[in-house]
Amino acid sequence: MLRLILVLIALAAGGGAAWIAAQQIAPESVAATEAPTPVATEMTAVLVAAREVSRGGQVTTGALRWQPWPVDAVPPTFIERSARPDALRKLAGQFATRLITAGEPIVERALSQEPHGFLATTLTPGKRAVAIQVDAQSTAGGFILPNDRIDVIHTVRESRERDENEARSRTILRNVRVLAIDQTTEDIESGTVLGKTATLELTEAQVEAVTAAGSTGTLSLSLRPLEEVPGEASMEIQAAPKTIRVRRGTTIEDIVIN
Repeated sequence: MLRLILVLIALAAGGGAAWIAAQQIAPESVAATEAPTPVATEMTAVLVAAREVSRGGQVTTGALRWQPWPVDAVPPTFIERSARPDALRKLAGQFATRLITAGEPIVERALSQEPHGFLATTLTPGKRAVAIQVDAQSTAGGFILPNDRIDVIHTVRESRERDENEARSRTILRNVRVLAIDQTTEDIESGTVLGKTATLELTEAQVEAVTAAGSTGTLSLSLRPLEEVPGEASMEIQAAPKTIRVRRGTTIEDIVIN
């Protein structure tokens, strides 16, 4: 009887030890089985610039290379090797329509078959480029640069019997994009450029208005803040103010009618 009791006690002790061991091992086993298996990112190759190409510079084969790129991060404008394996050879010899930085993915609109006509490629559809005469004073001391937004001010000098130097100014165009100052079409490191002409991006009607204004007076440019939303240029052409001279006995009075 005593032997049977000892056997039962031994079995109970062994079972308890096995249960405790199972509780300690089980969580680790579950954690090991629940660990997710890493999924490899599917890659492709896109055409990028191997080095910087200046605006108007000719692109050589050495200036281009294939760069690994995640498949799910490739927009339609990128050039993939799988779709165009001969792109590096075919695009070599073309000209950059804008500055292309090293490592930048190549898109079709950044290249041109011809070395000329770069300004035309930067124009917004439906817009025209027109050049007006300017000087340092009329371009904010040379601080107005390409891609800035400006207002165009028209100044007319009117002859008066008592004052030959009377002038009137009014804003005729607002929020206009500057395409170039002389032949400079990109921002420069010095932050200033002194030129004799400013090329503006305008609609056809605005081109006609600013051309007519330039023939009847002088044009000045007023720089707009960088923080403003660009939006579309607007025209503020109004009828020129008229002056009526009223004589009352020996008194003469000029009345301006807008």
